Formats: sequence, C-alpha cells, structure tokens
Amino acid sequence: MVHITLTIAGSDNSGGAGIQADLKVFSAFGVYGMSAITSITVQNSLGVISSSPVPSQLVYDQIRAVVEDIGADAVKIGMLQTEENVIAVYQAIVDFGIKNIVVDTVIKSKNGKFLLDGSAVDTFVEKIIPVSDILTPNIDEAQLITGMEIKSVDDMKKAAVEISKMGADTVILKGGHLPQGKNVVDVVYHKGEFLLMEYPYVETKNTHGTGCTFSSAITACLSKGIDRIKAIRIARAYVQGAIENSLSLGKGRGSLNHFWNVA
Repeated sequence: MVHITLTIAGSDNSGGAGIQADLKVFSAFGVYGMSAITSITVQNSLGVISSSPVPSQLVYDQIRAVVEDIGADAVKIGMLQTEENVIAVYQAIVDFGIKNIVVDTVIKSKNGKFLLDGSAVDTFVEKIIPVSDILTPNIDEAQLITGMEIKSVDDMKKAAVEISKMGADTVILKGGHLPQGKNVVDVVYHKGEFLLMEYPYVETKNTHGTGCTFSSAITACLSKGIDRIKAIRIARAYVQGAIENSLSLGKGRGSLNHFWNVA
C-alpha cells in the first residue's frame, strides 16, 4: 500500500529546510511525497537572503492538481509568506476536504528574516490554526501568536493551552529555544492533557531545518495511519537522531541528516 503525503511550503535552495527537507523526510519514512510551492527563497547555511511568493492562484492550483488526482493521506503546511497564500491554502483545505493537517508555524527564520508577512499573521491565526490537527510552534512563534512571555516549562504549558483555544486540535510547543539544563523539553497538549517529551540538548550549530523536519516526520507517520501521540513520539526521536548526526555543510548552520537511520 502506498501512503501519500503533501507538503505545502517554501522552497529552500540550500536543501536543508522547506520542501526539499520535507521530501527527504517523506522518503526516509518510505512514503510518497508531493509538493505545492508557496515561495521561492534564496538562502544558504548563513540564512535567508530573500524570498519571492508564488501567486496565490498558482498555490491553490498546485494543491488541487494533486489532491483531486492522486489524493493525500496527510498534509504538512509550512511557509506561506503572504496573506493571499494563507487564504488560498485555507480555501483548498475547505474545498477538497483535506484531513490530517500538520502545521509548522513558519514565521521567522533563524537569522531573523520574517517568512510570514506581518499583515498575514492575524489571518493565519484566524484561518489556518483552526483547521490544523497538529500545530508545532517554537517558543518565539508561540510568544508572537499569544502575546505571552515564555520563560519556563509552566509558561509553555499555559501558552499551549491558549493556542489550543484558537482552534488547534493538538499543540506541540517545541522547547529547543529554551533548554532546561542539559535537556530540551517539548510540551504536547492533547485533549486537555499534557505530555512532556524530554531529550538531551545537542551542542551543535547544525540545526537548519529542524522545524520542517519534525513536522514532516509527523505527517509521514500520520499518512501511515499511526496514532497521533505515537506519531509525535516517533517523529521526535527521528529528529533527535537527525540532529545528533547532523551535517557540517557551509559556513553557517549545517543541515540535519535526514537519512541518518536509513541503511
């Protein structure tokens, strides 16, 4: 049986993040990957230099072309960049009854460049968060969305609850930007309960594409019909291995090793 996944995201020409990373992850998990490109970025290991959005009608048409013909067992949403693209993706979700939606809250790059226009943030919260089955913000993104200051695991829990009130079915607030001693704690809020996932903090600068990799790994698992919490656990363990075996490429932040566990 072929399991089919779709990534709706930006293109990273350096290969470490965006649709390039997503398709690598899909391959590593043995699922068939498709893409709808929302933005063309110019970037390398030093960061995002510039980006140009794909016209919203073209984004919608890419999604329509594949889901009406091939279908999709699960979908990952990443960088959308413009308010028009946010609306186009939302409309496609509604029009084609897309299910198993994992949303990576791509707002700003590691070098500080905004990947979602300021004018699009409110629309993203209004349209995309309520249709997400799983939302995966990091600390900075959660602070921007909620307006809360997050300095502890307890703060992460409170923010996760607030984001769930916006409509996200399951929230994973990633703790990579807020190490707890020698560990990283991710907070999962699902059906009114918390799950804390704790992993050793890896001392490496090669973390380019971590969020993309995590969300697409969850998507791959969901496409196989794996239970949501189990899918999250599998994806987090996979990301840990990809970080521990990361690649020192370029002069800045290298990429994760997406095939670390593939013979």
